Amino acid sequence: MLHSMLARLSGSAQPAECWQLVKHGATLVDVRSPAEFAQGHLPQALNIPLDTLEHWQSAQADKAVPLVLYCGAGIRAQKGCDILRAKGFSSVINGGAIKDLLAGA
Repeated sequence: MLHSMLARLSGSAQPAECWQLVKHGATLVDVRSPAEFAQGHLPQALNIPLDTLEHWQSAQADKAVPLVLYCGAGIRAQKGCDILRAKGFSSVINGGAIKDLLAGA
């Protein structure tokens, strides 16, 4: 089910779709700075700041793992998706802004 949901999304998703992906096993990744993350983040989210994402991805063996990235407004999340896709990750979704995801929870 998770893979069929990912297949129909084009790189970004509405909050409800993001939460469905997480419910079915996708990992939430907050690409904001550690200070922003400390001020508040989504439950279960990993903090992998955008400026460390390229280093982080090099240690990941499974590039098919589903990831939903988010940030403050969605711009850094999109940049993160672009970085990961360029490195061969196949299931990366831009979840957009944290406030939108919180509103759609």
